[in-house]
Amino acid sequence: MSKSKKEEGLSKDFWVVAISISSFLFLVILIGIICFVNRKPDVDFKEDNQGGNVSLHYSTSTKGLSLVNVSPTTDDVGMKNMTPDQYFDFSVQVDMEDAPKVNYEISLLKDEDSTISDDDIRVYLEREDQGTYEKVFGPEKFVPSKNYSSAGSEIGSMVLANVKKIKSGTDNYRLRIWLSEDAQVSGGTYSVEVDIHAVAK
Repeated sequence: MSKSKKEEGLSKDFWVVAISISSFLFLVILIGIICFVNRKPDVDFKEDNQGGNVSLHYSTSTKGLSLVNVSPTTDDVGMKNMTPDQYFDFSVQVDMEDAPKVNYEISLLKDEDSTISDDDIRVYLEREDQGTYEKVFGPEKFVPSKNYSSAGSEIGSMVLANVKKIKSGTDNYRLRIWLSEDAQVSGGTYSVEVDIHAVAK
């Protein structure tokens, strides 16, 4: 084989390898960009106040709960239910800076498209304490507020807890909702989202 044919063969092999490597690198970069764009942040809310800030963390694709075609449930069962669509874990992180105290408020916002009556919904909130969850609120029916709260929770929301913090830390919560055992409905939907408001003092 002549020298020119050898060089031509090497040249073809070089370009085949180069194109293959380039294509592979392009796919890796493309997949990385797609994953980054679609990544769900675990910080949904961060409120900076003069002297401190509060952030809401969760790891699911939504920041609340939805009931769809569920059956009536007793409070005893509802408070212990571990069905994925009937409980929601989240945490509130408080970073103290110059303020001696930070107050934060946990509230629920109901989706306007919900078809089940508020009177037929039971709401229950717990906070983790050394590995055990303890009652913070409920179980009670959803009662929308007629006014803004002092911390800023919206009209129509339901305040579940007011918490005072004097040092930095993270509080872990578990929210549950279920259809009341007295409900006379069949089918329907009900959705809520967790909302946080804070004031540094």
